Amino acid sequence: MKQNRHALPVGSKSVVGQAAESGTPVVINDVTLSPTHQHNPLLPETRAEAAIPLRIGSRVIGVLDIQSTNPNAFTEDDTSILQSLADQVAVGIDNARSYELAQQAVEELRKVDRLKSQFLANMSHELRTPLNSIIGFSRVILKGIDGPISELQQQDLTAIYNSGQHLLGLINDILDLSKIEAGKMEMAFDDINLADTIKSVMSTAIGLVKDKSVELRQEVPPDLPPVRADPMRIRQILLNLISNAAKFTDEGSITVRVEIQKVSETASEFLVKVIDTGPGIAPEDQAKLFQPFSQVDDSPTRKTGGTGLGLSISNALVQMHGGRIGVESEVGTGSTFFFTLPLQKPQPRSAEGDRVILSIDDDPTNIALYERYLANQGYQVVAVTEPTKAVQKAAEIKPFAITLDIMMPGMDGWQVLNELKANPETHDIPVIVCSILEEENKGFSLGATDYLVKPILEEDLLQAINRLNPDGSIREVLVIDDSADDLRMISKMLSADGRFKPVLAQGGKAGWETLSKNTPQAIILDLFMPDMNGFTILEKLQSAPELRNIPVIIVSGGELSSAQHEQLAEYGQRLIQKGSLSEKDLLASLEKALKRLSA
Repeated sequence: MKQNRHALPVGSKSVVGQAAESGTPVVINDVTLSPTHQHNPLLPETRAEAAIPLRIGSRVIGVLDIQSTNPNAFTEDDTSILQSLADQVAVGIDNARSYELAQQAVEELRKVDRLKSQFLANMSHELRTPLNSIIGFSRVILKGIDGPISELQQQDLTAIYNSGQHLLGLINDILDLSKIEAGKMEMAFDDINLADTIKSVMSTAIGLVKDKSVELRQEVPPDLPPVRADPMRIRQILLNLISNAAKFTDEGSITVRVEIQKVSETASEFLVKVIDTGPGIAPEDQAKLFQPFSQVDDSPTRKTGGTGLGLSISNALVQMHGGRIGVESEVGTGSTFFFTLPLQKPQPRSAEGDRVILSIDDDPTNIALYERYLANQGYQVVAVTEPTKAVQKAAEIKPFAITLDIMMPGMDGWQVLNELKANPETHDIPVIVCSILEEENKGFSLGATDYLVKPILEEDLLQAINRLNPDGSIREVLVIDDSADDLRMISKMLSADGRFKPVLAQGGKAGWETLSKNTPQAIILDLFMPDMNGFTILEKLQSAPELRNIPVIIVSGGELSSAQHEQLAEYGQRLIQKGSLSEKDLLASLEKALKRLSA
């Protein structure tokens, strides 16, 4: 019947058609006496028929048709039981359909989420690329690299530069919010000195109040213990709170104060306050401060700008650190925004652990050598030759330090190091990497590369190269980028310093051809290029023994996906994600990698 596409229309002169239209059972106990029964040649022996509607409430989704070879086969009780059965079948069919629709909807949402993530990545690249030129070239001209400018030109260029930085901040906020909402915001926790972070942020914040009678103050105890946090995100939270205070404070002071307070008998936390002497916030307005896109004054005539995302993002970032954020304020008396961070207590070491060194190496000969070196200094060496047991042993004995080999079968030293640093019981134990000569290339490349997000400034570039170039040995730097404007801008930055000779290659193919003909002393590489991307060039560099030691700085306008992060890690590149860096940071990264190369 299915093969013959057998069908009976709803309401037709048939038992099934009438049951479907009426929503009530239709029973014929002698088909020879009823004109309603439709004879089917595939069922020639039918003598009785019952059609039971499949109902969901008042909606009929089908009919259960039962035919018997015996006349008078269906009693009232049979019909009642069959209707109960049909109701259950109808629920099962409806649930199956609903589940299928739900699965389709979930898949559609996943597809939309993937498209949204790709769109945001593309928009990040498309927006940051022109911003790179706007911020970079305006900065180049302001610094006098292209020659002297008049006071009026300086004012105009300063306005362009500041507007570009403001737009970059808005773009970063929107991208951060999207990552947080998608659950894709990744944190890079480390032990940081909170006092140093606040000092750095306050030097940046001077520009926020330079045209106001506002004093910036710090009240930070000198002996604060380290805090386990993501340094970039803590800096972002502090800048958001100080920037928010600066918008509304026209005179007086903005104070950053740090305290350590007890949460319970066994736990304490850092309490960081940003105190301003602004107009204060009414109680009814305080509730919406940390909601996305919400502002106290959302009228078109408000004095201060902004998207209303800063406090909302700060709220999410603080929660991801295990802390809380809030505000205390009264109209006319200023506001105090605060956030907390858990204070991690250092893991107590046993008395024996103070003189114990854990040596992780698959070669007992190496461990014996370490024992000879360390025994005279009063240290006891504990050996681990199976790397899979290293973290467990370290957590058990809590040694003074760990020596770690890299080349080990089954699980290499980089994996062990990651696990040691990821484990709260072992992440504070110092690790000394002891590797054979063949691993120097990998060790160098892991520390040699910085990852800089466009737009970069002249200071970014020069500081990164200076970090690579402490003795001034690097002169020739190959710059590979598909953007002619970015090439020209980076060339100006390098040439203005006077120590470097930039060699420019537009596009990945041209860059690789230049590399093949003449080996540079350092490379500045864009990742996202249409003809041959930066990932391909990195792979080629790593596969060529004569090229793999060239220090590389990656400069890109795009956000990296997790797969691309893994791809970079495979090529031995260390990523330092930054929004918009100063010249110092870029040159410092170059200096660091060069120092390792010369060692």
